[in-house]
Amino acid sequence: MPPVQTLKAACVLALTTALALTAAPALTAAPAHGAGHSTAIGTGIGTGHGHDSAPELIQTYAATRHYQHVKRAQRDGYLPAGPCAARSGEGAMGYHYVNQRLINSTDPVKPAAVVYHRDRHGKLRAGAVEWIVRDADQNVETDRDRPVMFGDRHFEGPEEIPGLGVVYTLHAWIFTDNPRGVFHPWNRRVQCP
Repeated sequence: MPPVQTLKAACVLALTTALALTAAPALTAAPAHGAGHSTAIGTGIGTGHGHDSAPELIQTYAATRHYQHVKRAQRDGYLPAGPCAARSGEGAMGYHYVNQRLINSTDPVKPAAVVYHRDRHGKLRAGAVEWIVRDADQNVETDRDRPVMFGDRHFEGPEEIPGLGVVYTLHAWIFTDNPRGVFHPWNRRVQCP
């Protein structure tokens, strides 16, 4: 099963488990690892450095799943931020919709951007979420303030992005499978027109 489908299944399982355990509050503090979470970790959702990022990614998915509909993202302040992003030989990211109020957030449930791509019918489809953190000294030559999320996942950058300045970014492909990994910024399965 592709990592995205595994993540969605794990999210549904986690939410169902949490609801089922509300009658027993003492049990809700412990995640239900024996009930399918190890499957997600085994398919690339973990970071690969000894930290299990699946529980946080499940939280991210649960908080952002309604943004699969671009109109809902726009209602919540995510606005188009430029053309489709692609890189020769790497694939594409897609169209970034950025919520300026969430820039500098490192909260797993508050990404600054939702990244969309067009499906084969031309409809915008959510692919990834992205956290964007401004570099404190705005110097691409230094990285002393590089953020880390999901235990040990370092942000990409710093790089200068027009309209944002010098920033660090972290993508999580939670809606569209990325064969290079959930945190890899570019996806060869995504194309720009």
